[in-house]
Amino acid sequence: MEIIIGIIGILFSFFIVVYRIPIRRFMGQIDWAERRLGPGGTYTALLLFGLGLFLASLMIMTGTLGFLLKPLSDLFVIKK
Repeated sequence: MEIIIGIIGILFSFFIVVYRIPIRRFMGQIDWAERRLGPGGTYTALLLFGLGLFLASLMIMTGTLGFLLKPLSDLFVIKK
């Protein structure tokens, strides 16, 4: 199941990176991205989101996401 989710995530991230110009035209500007990342910040934010989604999908496929988040999840588990 992780392989299928990872492949879907990788395809989705690919389309975000390739079609970020039509996505930006459809969505409009992202105000915080324009303020923080400068002119063209919306395009940069979409690119970073696509790359982050790609890396997260790859980590899901290989099982390293759970390995990296395990110490964080241990902080919130109540042990008796």
